[in-house]
Amino acid sequence: MLILTRRQGERVVIGEEILITVMGVSGHSVRLGIEAPAGVSIYREEIWLAVKEEPPAGPDVDAGSPPPGAPQPPAAQGSADS
Repeated sequence: MLILTRRQGERVVIGEEILITVMGVSGHSVRLGIEAPAGVSIYREEIWLAVKEEPPAGPDVDAGSPPPGAPQPPAAQGSADS
């Protein structure tokens, strides 16, 4: 785990496309702004855990599927016809 100290207005860059900005600090709360590509889902941990525990929406939904809006794994390269 990486542990950083940042002040209001300072940023952290993750990869090449995710930018986290400290928007404000008040008591024991830190307000963060997160910029990420449209295909990247961002959840608070408690929401992510609750979504993962929900039963599938219907018989066609794989129990191991990510929650709605979560990034999908890349499609297989090529095809059987190639």
